[in-house]
Amino acid sequence: MLKLPTAVIGMKDLEAIIKELIENVKSLESVIEGIKKPVSESSQLIPETTRNIEDVMAYLEKESHKIMSLLEEINKNSEEIKKDINFLLSLNPVNQIKSRLESVNSKNEENIKKILELYSHLSFHDLAGQQLKLVLELLENIKNALLNVIVSQVAREKDLKKEEISGLKGKVSEILSKDRVSQEDVDALLEEFGL
Repeated sequence: MLKLPTAVIGMKDLEAIIKELIENVKSLESVIEGIKKPVSESSQLIPETTRNIEDVMAYLEKESHKIMSLLEEINKNSEEIKKDINFLLSLNPVNQIKSRLESVNSKNEENIKKILELYSHLSFHDLAGQQLKLVLELLENIKNALLNVIVSQVAREKDLKKEEISGLKGKVSEILSKDRVSQEDVDALLEEFGL
């Protein structure tokens, strides 16, 4: 009979441990739910951000081409002006006209220098485009990582068999093997997961 109180105390301890485990599991469930929402929101925000960056890149490229074309036309006109001024100066005009032609020629030369500066500044647009491409690649990597996290989470949450997990991983691998992960594919996969 002396052992009975020890067994009862052991059962109470066991009950306390089980209650603590249940509380910890509930706490983990709320943490998991807290993770699901940001993951779901991220799966919406990343494609939207990607599209916005792609739009900015397309706009920058289009506008840069327009600016380059205009600068080329201005440069050609400046070269023609320079030729005309040099021709007129070769005719030995009177001093007043010669002075004016030389002034116009000087201003034309300044404009050509400014055009060269503009070409240089436009090269920074190209660098910005390259940086945006790196951001797009980063977003794609984040999207891929999120998909892998979702698969892992769903596999644990739904207590899936190895074959089912393999099938999910196969679907995710198929989606990730494309150059760009489409939002439609991600939405279909999330819907299949019940997210």
